[in-house]
Amino acid sequence: MEHIASVVSSVAPYVVNPIVRQCKYLFLLSDNVKAIVNAMDELRAKREGIERDIQNAEREGKDCSPEVAFWLQKVEAIEHEVLAIKQAYDQRKNCIGITSLNIVSNYKIGRQAFKKIEEVMHLLNKDFKFEDVAKKLPPGHGSELPTPSTVFGEVSMLDEVCLYLKENIASIVGIWGMGGVGKTTFLRNINNELVHNKDGMFDHVIWVVVSRNNAEKIRSDIAKYLGLSSDDADAICNFLRRKSFLLLLDDLWSSLDLETIGVPEIRQHAQDKKKMVVFTTRSEAICGSMEANKKIKMECLDDNAAWSLFQEKAGKELIAFDKQIQHHAEDISKKCAGLPLALVTVGKAMSTKKTPGEWEYVATMMRKSKYQNIPGMKESNFFPILKISYDSLESDYLRQCFLYCSLWGEDEQIPTDELIECWMGHGLLDDFDELHEAYIKGETIIGILKEACLFESGVQRGVWDPSELRSNLKVHDLIRDLALWIISGCQENNGGWLVKPHSNLERLPEDLNGREVISLAYNRIGSLHGSPNLHKLRTFILQGNKELCHISSSFFVTMHWLKYLDLSRTCVTSLPEEIGMLQELQYLNLSFSSLISLPWALGDLNKLKYLYCFKAKKLQFIPVDLIARLKNLNVLDLYLTCIVFSEEELLDDLPNLSNLKGASFNIGGLSALEKLLYVPKQRVRFLDSDENLTSISISPSLLGSNSKAHLQELQIFCIIELKELVMTSEDKVSWCLSQLEGLYLICLPKLRDVIWEDLEYFLPKLAYMEIFECGSLTSLCWVAQLPSLQILKIARCRELRIIIAGDRHTMIEEATPFPSLKTLALDDLPNLESIYEGILSFPSIEVITMFNCWNLRNLPLGLNSAENLVYIRVLPPNLWDDMDWEFKHHFDGFVL
Repeated sequence: MEHIASVVSSVAPYVVNPIVRQCKYLFLLSDNVKAIVNAMDELRAKREGIERDIQNAEREGKDCSPEVAFWLQKVEAIEHEVLAIKQAYDQRKNCIGITSLNIVSNYKIGRQAFKKIEEVMHLLNKDFKFEDVAKKLPPGHGSELPTPSTVFGEVSMLDEVCLYLKENIASIVGIWGMGGVGKTTFLRNINNELVHNKDGMFDHVIWVVVSRNNAEKIRSDIAKYLGLSSDDADAICNFLRRKSFLLLLDDLWSSLDLETIGVPEIRQHAQDKKKMVVFTTRSEAICGSMEANKKIKMECLDDNAAWSLFQEKAGKELIAFDKQIQHHAEDISKKCAGLPLALVTVGKAMSTKKTPGEWEYVATMMRKSKYQNIPGMKESNFFPILKISYDSLESDYLRQCFLYCSLWGEDEQIPTDELIECWMGHGLLDDFDELHEAYIKGETIIGILKEACLFESGVQRGVWDPSELRSNLKVHDLIRDLALWIISGCQENNGGWLVKPHSNLERLPEDLNGREVISLAYNRIGSLHGSPNLHKLRTFILQGNKELCHISSSFFVTMHWLKYLDLSRTCVTSLPEEIGMLQELQYLNLSFSSLISLPWALGDLNKLKYLYCFKAKKLQFIPVDLIARLKNLNVLDLYLTCIVFSEEELLDDLPNLSNLKGASFNIGGLSALEKLLYVPKQRVRFLDSDENLTSISISPSLLGSNSKAHLQELQIFCIIELKELVMTSEDKVSWCLSQLEGLYLICLPKLRDVIWEDLEYFLPKLAYMEIFECGSLTSLCWVAQLPSLQILKIARCRELRIIIAGDRHTMIEEATPFPSLKTLALDDLPNLESIYEGILSFPSIEVITMFNCWNLRNLPLGLNSAENLVYIRVLPPNLWDDMDWEFKHHFDGFVL
């Protein structure tokens, strides 16, 4: 019996207890449901308390932990299950209100209630500390940033950048452009595109605003973004080294050492994890110093995209409602010149303007650059944003150089050499031993201002004339307006500066008193009379007033401090003797004027450094000793005037000017040129002076060894007996015409031989060549090998039969003929039969003109020649019909 009892007692827990528990499901149904409902009420109360803790954490920029988030999900799920149990229990009554005695149904409900009590109590007993709820965790991938709508044209750039990031394992990308062009918006779009990217390209997309390159603040921002407890560079580096990441740095103003902010080395050949950095800056130089593998310049919008953006901000319906409003809106949009910042700012200000009069007023104010007078613009003026680029220049010297760009008109192409000479005339480039140094320094400054997005490269509209070979630059309209705004002291008027070029003025404005700088270039002013009160005036520019022909004797009387005077491109025939009273004058430009003679009193200008009379074609008289009295002259330009240096008086003046750095003149005869051997020459027109020259050697013994660094243009002009022109360095190691850009052989009727040795070395920069009325030349083989030649004009050479003669084919085999030629102009060459017997590539050619070339039957053009050709002009037109060669029909479409 004892054995049986022992067996029963050992088996009972496994048999009896389950039976008892099953009975409890059925007979304690009401107690179980009541217990689960009460437990659920307690769990809800605990959840509400934790949710309040989470809300407080979120206000501090924190988040709940994954563990707490999972607990909340479990509570929500079990709440639905308990509700289902309660509803099933309450629905046990039948249609007459008697509780159901369905044993199976009651058993199931009781069983569910009993089991859920354990789960609810487990969740209820889970102990969370506030730190678990309020813990700051790193964002998993990145954060979306607010951005305006993408501007048309940015979509393709965005695709390009994202494709580049996808295809490269490691790289640094620099996005640069002027202030307000949309760099930050573009970078935000990159961020959002990659945050939404689902292919796992990056573990982390990190956004940091850099501004003034505070390394400590940048590290702090990166650490917060990653959820790191330490902003130490080593801690950040150790974390990122194991991750793929994209670091977006907005608004870089100087080179940033990535190592100091915890960025591991960006290796080009890393194969495990992507490591990329993309930054924005206003300076191309920063892209270089950051060693960017890819540089992307953001440009202003084109006209269509700019107009769309302006309408979006100003209101399309408002603009379309009234034709007058639309007309003024188009003017306003054009004045913004494609700059998104301006289009958005002005567009928003205009969104409340309902009448054509209001729109007309704003358009007028913008034409006058008076933005502060526009209602709604005072609080959101964009000039302070643009001015950051100006403030960030490394010196006041550079800032001063920039401000002088405002003297040119809107949308005007500014010739680089004119701007440099303007700086020279204002004393900004005084420290130079040779004139070439000043131009090099000026070009360096222009490069710096371009890198800062304050200057842009100009547009070359075609290559036909030597002036078109000059490099130009362009200043965005709003950057020019910025310069005027800065000059005015950032106030409402231009203070001491009056700048009104291209304003159609017929007389001097009345508001001249107190002005320090006046620019009235390219107006219609006819005369300068009276004695205006200009005692503070330092700069006076009247360039391009073609109707200006008279200056009264009293006009300069009050201008005691005038240093810079530009009367170029006017019709002034004489200057009053009172010009000698301008004792502070340092710069005088009379180029392209109608001046006949220089006044004696000009010699009284003891401080004059720059005297330009270039192409003043009527200038034929200079008083004796006038030039000799200008002891401080740095530059004298009498090139292409009627003044010829052949008389003793003039020849003795130039060598005695000890400060002379550059001279341009016309000179007659070898003996005269020998006297000026040591004068630094910029441009020289060499003509015969009854010496009956038959041979000339262009060499150091003729031009002087200093011509290597100075001479930019040379004309051999009207030497009737000249038969031979020899161009040789004499000493190939030490001398060549390294700066010569233009060469003219004009009116040399007996010239037959041009002997040239080592052509490429001797004239490395020659870009323009004109051969005119050289009636005895039969071929010009040597011209084809000039490496930098862009324009070749040949006219009235009646014996010329072929340009590249057949006996020089070996020359063609050794090098590409005309490697840089853009324009070939052939005029009145009645015996020209061929340019070259064969096919040439002409890799750069854009324009070919042929006038009165009656015997020319073919061009050396094949199917793969002239890929950059724009047009061929033939006169008379039937000459093209008479031409015949294998590939002629391929070029029919280019003929005008």
